[in-house]
Amino acid sequence: MDIRDLKTFIYVVDNQSITIASEKLGVNQSTVTKRIGNMEEILKGVLFNRKTRPLQLTSLGEKVYLKGCLILKELEALANFSYQVEEHYTKQVKIGIPHTLANDLIDYIAFEAKKTDVLTNIDISSGWGRSLIQQIQLEEIDLATFMIPSNLNIPADLLFSKIGTLEFVVVCKRGEAYKYSNFEKCSKKGWILHPEGCCFRESLAKLLYERNLGFYINREVFGLELQLQSILRGEGLGIFPKPFFDKFSLKNNGLERIELKDFPLHLNVGIVRSQTMDNEKARSFLEIVKKRYF
Repeated sequence: MDIRDLKTFIYVVDNQSITIASEKLGVNQSTVTKRIGNMEEILKGVLFNRKTRPLQLTSLGEKVYLKGCLILKELEALANFSYQVEEHYTKQVKIGIPHTLANDLIDYIAFEAKKTDVLTNIDISSGWGRSLIQQIQLEEIDLATFMIPSNLNIPADLLFSKIGTLEFVVVCKRGEAYKYSNFEKCSKKGWILHPEGCCFRESLAKLLYERNLGFYINREVFGLELQLQSILRGEGLGIFPKPFFDKFSLKNNGLERIELKDFPLHLNVGIVRSQTMDNEKARSFLEIVKKRYF
């Protein structure tokens, strides 16, 4: 398998667009399509459901994406070996951020880490929650932060340090909250959500299925800011950590929270560390996340 084909596939998934992937890679769209086709031919299966917009991964595509991310990280690490001078080398701390938190946390963590004595050499990347958990288990990354909905469990073998809890809120276009007096009515309106792999989506689906309610996805939108814009246009409802909704509301008052007595979920906020991660570095990272949200 050509590594360029794999890299192209990862870019298409991360950007949910062949057009954006082609621009970032500096190739035309036909080349991107051909590279995806090369992979599907080798794997003897389909990676994307091409009837959906944006593109959705098939079950095979999800497995290839998770494994492909690990392969690319290993190749990147191998390429950097020649630059590591043993006597002066400070081990790089690899930090994972869920896609849902990336815009809010990456720059903040990079800035705050420079103020510490132990996180001076960090590499931050983002990924879906399931991918980050797998990377922690395989010790491909050292630390990750999560906001885990209260109806989902962290795998028992992970070292999870809880920082606190945040409200998980259902949001609609301003002036329409009166229409949704209970969670069932919300479910009938339909949702604006991330593609598969997001724990917020997984949590919502679990709650709906447990209550025998339909799971209607009106739009799949990558990025919390874009989701909020979609709700602003009246295209559906969304679920968000309250600080994210509050931050958006400071500059745009076109949305409102739906007050629900039968929506029991909240978010457990914390960090996960690998088995070999230094305690001092883990504590320093925890304090950065804690400062951001608490």
